[in-house]
Amino acid sequence: MNNNQNLIIIDIIKLNHWLNARKITIPFIKNKQSSLTKKLKLEKNFKISSKELFFINSKLSIPTEKIIVQNKIPDYIYWSKAKIKKTKRPIKRDGIHFYNYYSLPIPDGFVGPVILDILCPKDKLPKLNNGHLEQAITINLGKSDIFGRWGKSKSKTNFSKIKFNNSSVNSWIIGDTYVEPTYCPHSYSRATDNNSQILSYTAKSPLEKLIKNLNNWSNDSYKNLINNIKSKDIRASILNFYLNNMGVSIKYLSKSINFKINNLNQIIKDKKILLKTCKFLKINPSLFDKKVYGLEDAIGKTYLSYKESFKTIRKYKSYTVASMASSERYTDLFGCFIKVSNKKRIKDLSDYASSHYLVTSGNFYLNIDNKRIKIKKDDAIWMSSFKIHGFSGNGSLLKISNGENLDTSDLSEILNLYNPLKTLERSYKDKISWGYE
Repeated sequence: MNNNQNLIIIDIIKLNHWLNARKITIPFIKNKQSSLTKKLKLEKNFKISSKELFFINSKLSIPTEKIIVQNKIPDYIYWSKAKIKKTKRPIKRDGIHFYNYYSLPIPDGFVGPVILDILCPKDKLPKLNNGHLEQAITINLGKSDIFGRWGKSKSKTNFSKIKFNNSSVNSWIIGDTYVEPTYCPHSYSRATDNNSQILSYTAKSPLEKLIKNLNNWSNDSYKNLINNIKSKDIRASILNFYLNNMGVSIKYLSKSINFKINNLNQIIKDKKILLKTCKFLKINPSLFDKKVYGLEDAIGKTYLSYKESFKTIRKYKSYTVASMASSERYTDLFGCFIKVSNKKRIKDLSDYASSHYLVTSGNFYLNIDNKRIKIKKDDAIWMSSFKIHGFSGNGSLLKISNGENLDTSDLSEILNLYNPLKTLERSYKDKISWGYE
């Protein structure tokens, strides 16, 4: 038996981070576990046994995955139509063959989009699913209209057509799009006898971190959270969280800002008092702004017909683009239709967020690094953050981003740093210790 098969590779960047965070030195761990004397160092990644890993993690109070080497995020992933077809998996619902699902390329651990063959016939009311955490942009890929269902009742809001652009006018804008909120039950059926497909671009949820933590809480803690937000105005509950955390009573706050305050709702409703309260607590007053989302319907989805997308057509760099549906709630989830028509081997695209492309027509090229990759209809590409690329030839694509890899909350954090550039430069592959003899 080869003992090397049981060895685990330690990521020295991660290890150094947790040593610094816990203020624990390498000599301290070596002194506690003699078998690590020669192995434990920060010059390069090294291998240890599962027993040694357990020991290190116990001293650092972290789970095992926090310091082991994991797969690096690639610059891009290209999949042909044939490769996508190999991911096909039939889904049964309501006693019939309801969908075929196909996956698009994603790095390990990322939330990914899927293509669905819509198979439920037009004369059958499609059975609802139970919804899911991830919000999504949905696009009618063709070749026919479909019905979307979002509730038990059959109303215009809950049951309506998602249309395909079957005309020759701006055919690169292929169909209607809509944004669906978290845990919204939904389903689809054909509106004709023809084949039809959608792209469901599920996105990393802004709630992902919160829910992960909540699921590790005790039942008592969770129940107390729920009890503490059962307010007519949740903003008052959130403000109360801050006051309790900082050990500030309403009486003390009232005295400190020189306003008579009777309750939390008074603070929320009076802008002058709210601004003074936020200044005293050193929190951003915009947190308590009353959010209004005018484009949403009664169940929280936003919709954009392909004809409405026509109105957004514009030039962007070497391309012609048009918008898809979007929501102010999900600042990292956005998509656009792209028309490619140029002969130059151009590389003029680079985005803060990772993105997916799906080729919808033509035979043309992806230009990346020193490569010129031929792409055609139904091929797909995942592109990493800030990777320079471009397209040349004649064709069209869908592009959708969801903020995974780098999102607007990350950008907000960068803007909030005392010295953003210096901090980012230091944090990249940091192997400097916090300082000890």
